Amino acid sequence: MTLFEKLYAKRLDFVDNIVFSLHCVTDKMPLYNIYEDDIIKAYKNGKLYLDKCEKPNKIALSWYDGKNKKTIVLIVTLNEGYAKVVTLWEQKGKL
Repeated sequence: MTLFEKLYAKRLDFVDNIVFSLHCVTDKMPLYNIYEDDIIKAYKNGKLYLDKCEKPNKIALSWYDGKNKKTIVLIVTLNEGYAKVVTLWEQKGKL
């Protein structure tokens, strides 16, 4: 199991303690019309997106919303006791 797979499994420990960066809330969420519920779904159910992962604690998650036909990508840093959503974006269709 790689480091990123371990972090991916560990992310579920922080579901109740997710913090959003100011950049994410003020710039990205209104721009893409993404709500907090969508981000929580992407965090819980998203797949590991290895192209954007970086050591030591940054992982990327991608989640496909079939109803709206878009993919939400989250960049998350896992810290001591909480997870911080650094940025996000959406793409049309699947990755």
